[in-house]
Amino acid sequence: MEYRYLTQELVEKGNVNITSPEMFEEARQYNIEAVRNYKKRYLIKIAFGLWIAAQVIYVIFCAVNSIEMQTGYDRATDTKVPVWRAALAVFGVLAYLGLMFWFAFHNGSRDKKTLCLASLPVIAFSLYFAGIPLGNYIIGYLYERSENYFSKKLGYPSFPRIVTNSVFSRSDNINDMTYDSIREKAQRDHPDRGDFLG
Repeated sequence: MEYRYLTQELVEKGNVNITSPEMFEEARQYNIEAVRNYKKRYLIKIAFGLWIAAQVIYVIFCAVNSIEMQTGYDRATDTKVPVWRAALAVFGVLAYLGLMFWFAFHNGSRDKKTLCLASLPVIAFSLYFAGIPLGNYIIGYLYERSENYFSKKLGYPSFPRIVTNSVFSRSDNINDMTYDSIREKAQRDHPDRGDFLG
């Protein structure tokens, strides 16, 4: 929606002095849209966080389960996994966990390339995890698109609702009101008697 009366500065201020029915309707529409945009953006952030948390839990679960299965297989067949292969797998999982914790959780990075590169070491554990870096790239791309969409909306990033008032005086806001501006309003509203406030 295009706004004629509202600006980002007014929205950040948190209130607006209504001077016409059109302005009131615009403020009402903005508040409705702000609530919708806030909810949508919040749900996207939650879904993104769940994706990151779920993949980390999945990798940890698969790593522990794989170690147990490999140990059981080695005992049953009296074989051993080469040390270099075990070290590479452990390094891959630890590097993945460290990088994901640092970039995704600590720094809050949502960049598609950063998340893809941070999750690449998990492939050293198993090629079955090749979908994780690709998935991170796709999810990061979709997240950036949604942020780009919301950034064009009035009220971004927090989409605060604005309070409307209809103080009919020369004052821009309630802090600027004086006794004279209140008396001026009273004389306009009650023209029959000029001594309303003395």
